[in-house]
Amino acid sequence: MTQLDTIQRTVQQLRDLLNKGEIFTALPNMLGKVIESVAVEPATPIKIPRDDKTSIVKIRAIQKRIKQTSDPSVTDDEIDFLVAHLASTNPAVRDKGVFFLFNDLFQAEAFTNEQIKTLFKRLQAPDILFNHIFEPQNNGIFLRSFSLMILSGMIYADQNRYHVLTKADYLATVQNIAVYILLEKDGRGYVEKKGWAHAYTHIGNMLEELSQVGVLPRAEKVLLMAAVVEAWRRVETPLVFGEDHRMALYLSSLTNVNKFYSETLLMCLKNWQHALVNVRPQESYSFWVRWYNRNRLLQALALRADLPQPIADYIQQIVDLF
Repeated sequence: MTQLDTIQRTVQQLRDLLNKGEIFTALPNMLGKVIESVAVEPATPIKIPRDDKTSIVKIRAIQKRIKQTSDPSVTDDEIDFLVAHLASTNPAVRDKGVFFLFNDLFQAEAFTNEQIKTLFKRLQAPDILFNHIFEPQNNGIFLRSFSLMILSGMIYADQNRYHVLTKADYLATVQNIAVYILLEKDGRGYVEKKGWAHAYTHIGNMLEELSQVGVLPRAEKVLLMAAVVEAWRRVETPLVFGEDHRMALYLSSLTNVNKFYSETLLMCLKNWQHALVNVRPQESYSFWVRWYNRNRLLQALALRADLPQPIADYIQQIVDLF
């Protein structure tokens, strides 16, 4: 059994227990233990597309064709090509090329229902969503992060246009996204000469979309909220490219939906604060990265005028302590 298989099984067990109402107060610590159990694996070669010039030509040709027809469509081979090029380290290919084209294709309703279902599953496959995720910081982040971004766009498109994804599809996605959040340790925002990685912003986008999926039980949304707070606590990359405000928007929006979500976030923040009570400052880079990542998130939350009052009051108590 691989490390990914083990973590998938553990998260499934936590979801089952949470849905039975058995582990609510213990959830943050249990998720934290999953993150801390992850072992770094040796680096392996990463497959990155090297056909920048020809791929840009192909992307532009598809864009032109879509805009010039009243009945837009895209072939399965073209979809495979686009997915493969989400791994490109060239932002002209990955970001301004493939990502923009996917948005155009969704808006044009160019996909068949079967293509939507197939693509939705493909982007969550281990070799895509978890591409080299256990290894030291690497270029696999681009495929992982942009696959996540496309998935969030697909959820929006399905909820508003296609309506082909089932409750089972969404539940499977919660499982994969929860595991991804617990595993993703690369919080880089803009990468010199390679463009945006921005995993934590894309996580925020995904959680925002899933929070609006009506068929998902409340417990699943609670799990995702707790998972992202625990992951934010432990990430050792400075989150300084707007991730704090993106996450604050998601958290404030969800906590206003139902009092139970507000209580969940409050529980997570109290658990986090309790863990810091007796912590002494350390002369280490990772300690201060985590410290200021926390400060930025709390400040971004405090700036939200729509934040539920109990959470706003608690954050003010924390600020007063320091």
